[in-house]
Parts: sequence; structure tokens; C-alpha cells
Amino acid sequence: MIQVLNKLVATIFLITIGMLNFAQPYSVGIIIKNLPDNPVILGAVKGDKFIAVDTAFAEKELVRFIMPKTANTGMYRVVMGQTTYAKVMNETPQQLDFIFNNEDIVLETDFKLPETKTKVIQSAENEIWFNFIKKEQIIKQNINELENGLNYYWAKDDTDNAIKSATEYNQLQMEYDLFVTRTAKQNEGRFAAELINTFREPLLDGYLTKEQRKELFQKEYFKNLDFTDEALINSQAYTDNIFRYLISYNKKDLTQEEREKEYIKAVDIIIANTNKNEVVYEFILKYIVHGFEVLKLKNVIAYIAENYSGTTCQTDEYTTLERQLEEQKMKVGTSVADFIIDDINGNQITFTEMLKDRNIVLFWASWCPHCNELLNRLKPWQQQSKYSDIEIFAISLDSEKEAWKEKVLDAEIESWYNLCDFQEWDGKAAMDYNVFATPTLFVIDKNLKIIGKAQSFTELKNLFN
Repeated sequence: MIQVLNKLVATIFLITIGMLNFAQPYSVGIIIKNLPDNPVILGAVKGDKFIAVDTAFAEKELVRFIMPKTANTGMYRVVMGQTTYAKVMNETPQQLDFIFNNEDIVLETDFKLPETKTKVIQSAENEIWFNFIKKEQIIKQNINELENGLNYYWAKDDTDNAIKSATEYNQLQMEYDLFVTRTAKQNEGRFAAELINTFREPLLDGYLTKEQRKELFQKEYFKNLDFTDEALINSQAYTDNIFRYLISYNKKDLTQEEREKEYIKAVDIIIANTNKNEVVYEFILKYIVHGFEVLKLKNVIAYIAENYSGTTCQTDEYTTLERQLEEQKMKVGTSVADFIIDDINGNQITFTEMLKDRNIVLFWASWCPHCNELLNRLKPWQQQSKYSDIEIFAISLDSEKEAWKEKVLDAEIESWYNLCDFQEWDGKAAMDYNVFATPTLFVIDKNLKIIGKAQSFTELKNLFN
């Protein structure tokens, strides 16, 4: 009875799609069994980012979204909420990824097991994609099991079983590569085929040692991968591949310094193989930099800044990425630029004329929540006698004078030098100091030299301890 009802719901939805075609080009409908009474979020996938675009509630297990005319071809995700277990264990919510490529879509899944219970009712792209993923995972699991056995036999000097496993291992790898290339070729011209092509891997000879196979993996990894298709930015294809390559350099028992040296080797190889398309290259470089920021591997970021700053193209993200890299060069001891900006009363302030022995240059904005938190902690900190000789130059990146003035008054920081040129990120001071995020703080001495940098109150406080 439930199956009949689901088929009826799907049929009604398909009819509805036809009636809506005059108003909107495409619709997405997902029948979700066992769905709790909570909203389902639809979002676009762009590397490791999820960009929410719509929210809907289910009606008789059916969640429906209308795709805007501006929707990019790419991977999309529905986030369905957490299971009871996930809530207790603070785990990620249930989700399902699918392809949108200018077609109406109807899927059926189960809230409890979206990875294994998804069926494609309507969508040529997703029919190809889900069929591929299902078979790919089975073959890949078999390869991994063979490899584990292979490593065990070689470690135990069990030559007969090792040779037998090596032959099977090599054969299955070739079958896997043939499966990937054939599926992509059969569906050439579809977005699913472009995604499938990114699953190709180097063939690793089972007769080699584990370490030799790892070296071959690192050497041959990019041989059959194409990093020129800008459309794949709207998926996890590129970032998943880069992540997989990077972790192959993360050996156990390495010190942080040794680990950073290994990652630097990987970065050079990645960049040499992904710089054929400027837009893709910038996307990947930004992903790498962000990843090493999260890991707090500052030496790797400094290396990237030193060697690859200025190599990106003039895309929308150019300013942020380039400043992020250039900011790494603004080390302690580096001289900074003077600036002349009007204060909150309209008076022209020249930085070098107001310098004390220690000065904080704070870049902030009224719309920045972390900035507001910082202001609340920075003011009482400065009022302590041992910090009262520090001058604070608060440069706002606001564009609206009233919002800026209101925040200055609310925060009661009128005693600072409150400055703003209303040019936001394009102001001369923001550009000279390579500001890419707010808040950003520089501690400057009377000779215009950096004596400290921070992006939070805790980091600032530690500079003076």
C-alpha cells in the first residue's frame, strides 16, 4: 500500500512539473521516507562549501524545490536533519547529494539510510551517477581488501599468497579503470561523465612493496586527471582529489616540522598539475590555503605565499586570496605603510604623526560579529594602567557613515582614533596592509615596524604577556 501511495505521489508530482514548466524551468522532488517533522535544506556544493539556497517542508513525504533559472549545473545537497543517535552523539545530519543539470528530478530515499536507499524515478544524470557510485564502491572495497591481504602476505614473507594476491590486485585495478573510463565514455557530454572521470587512479603494481606503491601513487596520481573543467568547481570532485593526495604525505610519527616539509612537497606537485585553467587553479589554491589555516600549519602557508603569491587570475575571489597570501609576508620586523584617513569628526589623521612606542592598528566593521565581541573586550583591557600607553587606530571597513558612528558610540570607544574612508576592502590602508578578514590587528612600533599580529583578542593578549 505504501509503495502504491509513493508511486501515486510521484505521478502527481510529475504532472505538477508539467503544469509549472511555463513558470519555472525545472523542479526537484524528493520522496523521503521516515522523515521527521523538520525542514529540509537544499544547497549547492562548491568544494568543501555548502551554500544553502532554499528550505521546504515535506507534504506526504514529498519535498519539492523549484530550481531558479540561474542555478548552476553541478552537485546539490539536501540536508534532512539529525537522527536521534546523531543528536546524542553530536554527529552530522542526514544528507543526500545529487546532480542538477537542467532537467526535472524526482528521487526517492529514506531518512535513515540515504546513502543506500536512494532510487532515481526521473533524471538521466542521476540515473547514471547513482548506478556508477553503487558499483564503484563495491569494486573499491574489494580492491582495498585485496591490498590489505597483499600487505599482510608480503610482511609475513608468504611469497606464494603474495604473488597470487598481487595478480588479483592488479587485475581488479585494471577492471576498475576500465569501468570508470567506459562509463564516462558511454555518457560523454553529461555532467555525470565529467564527475566519473575524476575517479581514475594510478595503477599500482602489487608486486611492489607498500612503500614503493605509495611512491608510485604520489608520482602518477595526476597523470589521468583533468583540472581544466570549471563546471567541476560546483562539486567536491577537485577538493576530494586534492585532499586524498595531501593525506598520502601525512605519515605517522612525524614532527610538525617534518609534516610541514612533506606537505610542501605535495603542494608543489599539486600546483604544477592544476594550473592549466586559471579559475580552477585559484579555486584549488584557495582550498589548500584554507585547509592549512585550519590545521595551523603556518610554515606551509608562508611557503605558498612566498612562492605562489601573484600567480592567480583576476576573478571575483582574487582580492581575498592574494591578500591572504601577501599578508603572510607581513612578518614581525616588516615595515608598514603610513596612512592618512579622516576620523569620526572629519579631521584628517596622519598615522606617523600620532604614533606612540606601541600602537594597535585594528581593521574592523560594524557588521562583523567577531569585531563587536573584540571591541567589548579590547576597551577594558586597554584601560588597565599597564596598557594605557598603547594608542589604538580603529580603521572601519564600513561603507555607511551612520552605521559606523552608531557602533563607535555604542561601544564607547570614542577615545580611540576612529577612522574610515568608506571604501570597504578597497581603501588604501586595507590594501596596503593586505587585510582579507575582520577583525585583523597589527601591533606597530614608533618606527612603523610590526611587532605583533593577531586576529582575535586572545591572540592580541598573548602578544603582551
